[in-house]
Amino acid sequence: MRLSTVLILASLGACALPPPPPPAAEFLVSAGDQTYWVRSDNSGLRVRGSPLILARTGGRYYEIFVGEVDRSFPKALLSGERVFRRDLTSGDSTMIYDDTAVVRLAEQYHRQHPTARPLGPDDDPDDNVDITAVGETDILNVLGPYIAFEHRLSVERQDEHDQDDTTRAVIDLRNGRPVELDRMLRDPSVQEAAGEGGLLSRRWKHDGYDVVARYDSVRRLNALALRDRRGREWRLGLVPTSFVQIFWLDKPRIDPQTRHALARAFNDATTYGETIQQVSYKGGRVKSPLRSRRHHVKRPIRPRGRQT
Repeated sequence: MRLSTVLILASLGACALPPPPPPAAEFLVSAGDQTYWVRSDNSGLRVRGSPLILARTGGRYYEIFVGEVDRSFPKALLSGERVFRRDLTSGDSTMIYDDTAVVRLAEQYHRQHPTARPLGPDDDPDDNVDITAVGETDILNVLGPYIAFEHRLSVERQDEHDQDDTTRAVIDLRNGRPVELDRMLRDPSVQEAAGEGGLLSRRWKHDGYDVVARYDSVRRLNALALRDRRGREWRLGLVPTSFVQIFWLDKPRIDPQTRHALARAFNDATTYGETIQQVSYKGGRVKSPLRSRRHHVKRPIRPRGRQT
């Protein structure tokens, strides 16, 4: 009798218990040029990724994107890129950064050649042009209400007075004004968005659970995980940037209108030419759904909504 009891207990101990379910949670992870929608409950963990540059300020969500501006003439090719914010709820887009270098070159050329007419969308330039200027703008990261970007200008002239410039700056998405880096880092909203800790380990604390990030020196990526109050962790994946933000969706719970706007933005992002990632699992490990393929991304201007 004793031997049978021992064998039964040993057999029960050898059986692997099912992994515990993750804590109930819902939040967004903004990491460079990707945003991930994370949901978890007793049924498991689900992560959905989208090529969306997301920001939030004043309780409203915005998509940050780059659109082209062309100021060309038959003998002058002048194109640049502007930065826009789009209110996800209203759909209205507002320019927050203009490619002033290309605009100035276009105004200067027009003053020197007052009879020159701007090229139309279907017009071809002359075979030999006097000047070619191309401005490119890349979004580097978004943290709180601030956007860091890099602008590159390349100018080629027939007189061989060529020019190549690269500048980096931070602007406030609320008004488009430049901001000093020290001022941005002192902003309480930035400190809250950045979480607690240093570059090697960070934590975003929420009711009932945390989101943690640890730097993987071998892969040179940041590993994100969901952690409950007992210290158990569920791996979310890897991201290539240290500029990560967490937007809580469960407490306070977002309203239906904002939820619908976010879901529509995730779906619309499929038109950018990248496949939406969607991963779910009910235990065990998830295979790195949070992995961005690009560090910078440009967004086309879409006609929906009002632009200012």
